[in-house]
Amino acid sequence: MTIDVATAWIYHITDVSNLPHILAAGGLRSDAALKTAGVQPTVIGNNIIKQRRLQELTVPCCGGRFVGEFVPFYFCPRSPMLFTINRGNTGRTSGCQKDIVHLVSSMKIAIELRRDWAFSSGNAGARLTDFFADVADLAELDWGIIRSNDWAGESRRDKKAAEFLVADFVPWEAIQSIGCYDAEIAQQVNKLLKDSTQPPAIKVEQEWYY
Repeated sequence: MTIDVATAWIYHITDVSNLPHILAAGGLRSDAALKTAGVQPTVIGNNIIKQRRLQELTVPCCGGRFVGEFVPFYFCPRSPMLFTINRGNTGRTSGCQKDIVHLVSSMKIAIELRRDWAFSSGNAGARLTDFFADVADLAELDWGIIRSNDWAGESRRDKKAAEFLVADFVPWEAIQSIGCYDAEIAQQVNKLLKDSTQPPAIKVEQEWYY
């Protein structure tokens, strides 16, 4: 399958409460950069896996840097990770997905940042994942599963969770839109961005949620 990087959207999920520190920093920082800066964001993921990404798992095609040194994006909304979070499996309250927003960019924009970047064949927090830094290798991903809402089973779940990684920092200007659970969260995001110049489009995208 031929993938057009200009229209290959990528999605970073975060708690809406993290938007103020993201805006203050001028963009998204990797977990490693947040740790160095002493910033303690609202965590939505599994802390054990986050530590593994920071201290154990590396990206061979980017000089062996740790996965946690990259800002992660998924290739789809409504990711398996969001399902896991919403079930309360990462320590948050079950049903918490309404507080999570999707920050949307594209592969083309991310690549043009001229930072190290890579993508994984599955969950970048797993130990048996392949990494690539050549757009020609996008064919290695299972786009049928990535673009489907049917990902039951461990193998399909892992393929659905493929990630696009950008080293260290993604400027706010790279974010093209923000997908929200409902109008209440969209209004909250609008208030947070009221002083922004050229803010991204803010949309209610309930089909991106469970």
